Amino acid sequence: EAQTIEAVLRDYTTEVATKVGSDILVCEDGSTDNTREVLQRLEAELPLRVVTNEARLGYGGGVKRGLLLADGDVLFFADAGGQYDPRDFWNLRQRMDEADMVIGVKTKREEAPHRILLSWGFHLLVRTLFDVPLRDIDCGFRLIRKEVVDAIVESVGDLPYSFWAEFSILAYRRGLRILEVPVSHRSRLNGTTSIYRWERLPQIVSRQFLGLAALSRRLRAKDMVGSR
Repeated sequence: EAQTIEAVLRDYTTEVATKVGSDILVCEDGSTDNTREVLQRLEAELPLRVVTNEARLGYGGGVKRGLLLADGDVLFFADAGGQYDPRDFWNLRQRMDEADMVIGVKTKREEAPHRILLSWGFHLLVRTLFDVPLRDIDCGFRLIRKEVVDAIVESVGDLPYSFWAEFSILAYRRGLRILEVPVSHRSRLNGTTSIYRWERLPQIVSRQFLGLAALSRRLRAKDMVGSR
């Protein structure tokens, strides 16, 4: 994210952090470009707390670490690629009194066709296996009460490519109040994803199937124990 992270953080600082009186926790996960150097420079100027990892934790591991380190009664999460408009934060915030978690729903997904197809298939599987009536279950733009994070985050681990989907499934199974609010979605400001490259798709699809099966077994076992 070296080419985009400064613009993204300045936008979120102006639109969100300064208006609500918060800081921004940035989780850098073993970057191989100069993202870390950009963050260190910005940390002296913007209300940032930068957490760095020498060894890569992956998306799920990085998100989990950030959620555990973040403080405040309500946490706002946004992916760092610049595809979400920080102004949509206010659309989520105005519904927070009604919910334990408010999730953005992309009104139009601005991504490559294979990403959209993968997402559609994954959402279909999730609805079939877990009967969770959420439209954009793995959206990386959401508000969550910290008590919900503390209760759930350590249980997430079966879906490394879909941290937020697993988090949402576990939250729904606990009977928590979840709302979805439409948000805009745009093309990446610069660069490309390092995860969903064509050569990695077979590995990702296989791992997702295995993860969904493992999560399904875990939840069924919990239901069986709970019904005794």
